[in-house]
Amino acid sequence: MTRRPQHGDLIRTEILALLGSAGPLGRAEIAARLGVGAATVTEHTRRLIGEGFLRELPPHSASGTGRPRVPLELVSDAAHVLGIRVAVDHLVGTVVRLDGRVVSEFRLPEGVAEAPVRLLTKVVRDEIEARRDSTPIRGVGVAVPGMADPETGVVRLSGIMDWHDLALGTELSRALPVPVLVDNDLRASTTAELLFGMGREHDDFLVLGIGDGLGMGVVLERRVQRGAAGSSGEFGHLPVATDGPACSCGNRGCLQTYVGQSALLDRVRAAGVRLTAEDGPGGPTGPVGPAELAGLVAAAERGEPEVLRILAEAGALLGRCVAGVVNVLAVKAVKVIGESHVLWPYLGPSFTTAARSGAIEPLKDLSVRVSPWRDTEHARGAACLLLARSGAITRRGVG
Repeated sequence: MTRRPQHGDLIRTEILALLGSAGPLGRAEIAARLGVGAATVTEHTRRLIGEGFLRELPPHSASGTGRPRVPLELVSDAAHVLGIRVAVDHLVGTVVRLDGRVVSEFRLPEGVAEAPVRLLTKVVRDEIEARRDSTPIRGVGVAVPGMADPETGVVRLSGIMDWHDLALGTELSRALPVPVLVDNDLRASTTAELLFGMGREHDDFLVLGIGDGLGMGVVLERRVQRGAAGSSGEFGHLPVATDGPACSCGNRGCLQTYVGQSALLDRVRAAGVRLTAEDGPGGPTGPVGPAELAGLVAAAERGEPEVLRILAEAGALLGRCVAGVVNVLAVKAVKVIGESHVLWPYLGPSFTTAARSGAIEPLKDLSVRVSPWRDTEHARGAACLLLARSGAITRRGVG
């Protein structure tokens, strides 16, 4: 694929990722595989060698004549980055290599809403200390639910955490000896998709996050779009009805009041479908837990007609709304992620039909992909925030 001109940040990362997966390659081979100019590859590999992230291997020539080929190899133990996903009642962390591969993962049943700086500082310091005598951690990415400005590190609003204008990035940077980047959790995962997923094939695409809320990551010309002060991506608050249900944002008829997990459970119960104890009995309206989501899946699996109808209608509505974004931005690929992926067998067919039929003619071959979701994905995305920013990771720092 011939790619559009892109930031040096991404070229650096894509060189590291390519060498990590393919093994040693010459500069001309790197340029050919990434679809960029040889001079560009030479410039960036020179810097990466100087920083200790790449090394040259002995030259050799396959034919025995001509200029020898000098393979470049990733120094996989040069540095690691730490990604942390902040949830309401727990933290998830991943330690990631320079090529995006996960080295280790951890989950802590730790709610940090009331004292985020103190608790996150402790977690990060513990990880840094534990790895002091091995590959060092050179940076930390933090993925949070809500509106976060990655340039300032300020969490403008996180309703679920009850944070308002929290200077999380600034405070963590003061307390820690490594660079810290903070961003919205879905945009963090969108960054991972750009570097190591959909971005391998597409310069422009959408990442649709489905769960109790709905979010949308947007990549255009190989840039993750963040909007004013990091406020982009609130797809769940797309207004679809003037007289619809009340939404947590204060408006009525937002998309997530029809197709979010809580909304789907409410509609199923209102239709008279009883979720059994094995399925996960319904409780009061609020965030949906794993048992309740499992109950909804079980009801669909046993073929409850009302459940299947509700999910099909929700998929169609979601697909029509995505088609609108597709038409505005002229993208031809959508990746679906999030906790509600387990409902995709029942949401997906109507979603795909509605999205493709609603797209204008040049975009009707829209690619829709969904992949299994793990709680660690946002944490890996948080680590990728560091990988995607040139100069955020250096060999200087904690040793």
